[in-house]
Amino acid sequence: MDMHEAVAKPPVHALRNASHASTPLRLLCVDDCEADVALIVETLRSGGFAPVFQRVCTREDMTAALDRQAWDVVISDHSMPQFDGTEALAVVTARKLDIPFILVSGAVGEEIAVLAMKSGAHDYMMKQDLGRLVPVIRRELTEAEVRRARRLAEANLRSSEALLNSIVNTAADGIIVIDEIGMLEFANAAVERMFGWKPLELIGRNVDCLLPARHRNAHRPGSEDVALTSGVGREVKAQRRNGSVFPIELTFGEMRIDGRIKYAGIMRDVTERKWAEERIRHLAHYDELTGLPNRALFSQLLEQALSESKFSQKQVAVLFIDLDRFKLINDSLSHASGDTVLQQVAKRLTEALPRRDTIARLGGDEFVVLMRDCSIPADAAETAQTLLTAVAQPLLIEGQDYHLTASIGISAYPGDGENSQTILKHADIAMCRAKEHGKNNYQFYSSQMNLHSFERLVLERFLRHAMEQDEFHVYYQPKLDLLTGCVTGMEALLRWVHPGMGMISPTKFIPLAEETGLIVPIGAWVLRAACAQNRAWQLQGLPPLRVAVNLSARQFAQDDLLSTIVNVLAETGLAPELLELELTESVTMDNPEHAATLLKKLKALGIRLAIDDFGTGYSSLSYLKRFPIDNVKIDRSFIKDIPDDEDDVAITQAVIAMAHSLRLKVIAEGVESEQHVEFLREHGCDEAQGYLFGAPMPADEFREAMVRCANGIPLRARLTNRP
Repeated sequence: MDMHEAVAKPPVHALRNASHASTPLRLLCVDDCEADVALIVETLRSGGFAPVFQRVCTREDMTAALDRQAWDVVISDHSMPQFDGTEALAVVTARKLDIPFILVSGAVGEEIAVLAMKSGAHDYMMKQDLGRLVPVIRRELTEAEVRRARRLAEANLRSSEALLNSIVNTAADGIIVIDEIGMLEFANAAVERMFGWKPLELIGRNVDCLLPARHRNAHRPGSEDVALTSGVGREVKAQRRNGSVFPIELTFGEMRIDGRIKYAGIMRDVTERKWAEERIRHLAHYDELTGLPNRALFSQLLEQALSESKFSQKQVAVLFIDLDRFKLINDSLSHASGDTVLQQVAKRLTEALPRRDTIARLGGDEFVVLMRDCSIPADAAETAQTLLTAVAQPLLIEGQDYHLTASIGISAYPGDGENSQTILKHADIAMCRAKEHGKNNYQFYSSQMNLHSFERLVLERFLRHAMEQDEFHVYYQPKLDLLTGCVTGMEALLRWVHPGMGMISPTKFIPLAEETGLIVPIGAWVLRAACAQNRAWQLQGLPPLRVAVNLSARQFAQDDLLSTIVNVLAETGLAPELLELELTESVTMDNPEHAATLLKKLKALGIRLAIDDFGTGYSSLSYLKRFPIDNVKIDRSFIKDIPDDEDDVAITQAVIAMAHSLRLKVIAEGVESEQHVEFLREHGCDEAQGYLFGAPMPADEFREAMVRCANGIPLRARLTNRP
């Protein structure tokens, strides 16, 4: 059987009536007569088609041809020996193929033709009259293209509807459609998540079920309020199925469908946004760590209190509170522990105050109290003392007890200033004076403090440049063995010589350096200078002497203190056993665990350790035995009045006995008379230091004194009368 296989080409999507153009046509002929097929093909070619065809005459061949490729048209004979046109039509319709099927036969009765058309044939004609074949095929191809276009449009519409459905039902915002009288006609899935109603449960209900009763009239669609804000989001209250009320942002839009007015509403749950806004407002006025009012809110409250005071003629007091030695705890432990301290202190201060007073945290470890309608100084003094007592109670941090104190400055309106900024500044100045008076006390502001505050600012400015301008010097004061009279070492003491102000007392600038943190680089410089000088003296032939260097609380709290000391010893070449580090009791007691660990590491290097100003602190002596201390220095305040003061005599004797029982050496400071020496030697004190043997002196002068000692000139005789 002769077959012309169709070449795979794209289907016909556009038909033109131009006679000169040949339209490609994929033709499947179901016919057992080759001549009839040739006639059909020739007729199509004459009509402007370029057919690529295949002839089949059995079900199997037809099925295979339909499986192999797509066809534009099927032309079938009706009467064939093995396979007729009705069966061929059944093959096409069974596959639900949208292919024009034309029945062409030599003898088709009207009854068969009608049956074929009812079964799905698109047309029929006699083989003897093929004049209609070309226009029929053009018509059917056009209609097929229209049907394909319609199906594509319907598919696109279904896809768009599915996409829209997906978007609407996966949207985070609730979407509803309401008719003119407020009946719900549609609700998406987000409405269920927001309100607890299933969408189908809402259909046919009034929108009132989503609104609290007191808000229903204002937010009902069609109301004047809604009409004026149509298309504009506004915040309203909504009501869940369980009756709980929550805020939403509601946007209504009016639309017309089939001539009827409807409203589409978009609802967004703004609960989290409202919470965030409220939190922002809270953070703008309250301290996040303690929950107390912050500086901004306190300033507003103070302004209000001063304004009210102008009319009531009542006084207002401001108490400026700064924690003493808080930075040491914060640096020694951790910032988390520091936060815990601030929270505990804030709670104590709040509980200690009457309700009419307001406490705020300005930042760091600074707090401030506003007292309205108070008596000055009685009420302010009583409140300040109450707050000092509250702060001084032991703090339990990480299983250990820690002690804090506070310094408080007090200023009053109208006596100490005319506005809130001045009142607050003067309270701050008074607080600084309280610190200078030994801390753990309160001071009232006075005009003299302003001058003092200005001087302090000037001194701080000079101090920040002192080291880079070589204004610091290290002086040395000898220490003697009371039994042999020999010099055992010296203490390195910092002196500041300003070009314009001359020698500035350490009692003025050392506390300032501690407070500003400058003591850390300054202390490191003193340590390096003292070690380098001691090594230089050895290289010049002086006997090995131990140099003592003071460590401040700020230095002791530094994480890199150990590495700094190791580096200094390595750089200067000084043997560790010729360095002694002096620490006050308070430095070691602020964090005993940290102190014990660090001191053991320093001791392991061979460095000697001494407790300076012993007896002036408040620490428990039980801690002392835990530290690898070598020496204890009795403070000069206990030495200056012996042997006349019985209390000082008893304390000095007790310290010497206690230290010796712990196998510690005792050094007495402030020795200025022969009576001091005799008493100390009689009671077993090991070493002494004071003006009787020499005041602190520059390095070259100290070297000369050591040379004289080496030549047999007693140090005491040489320097007894030194100023």
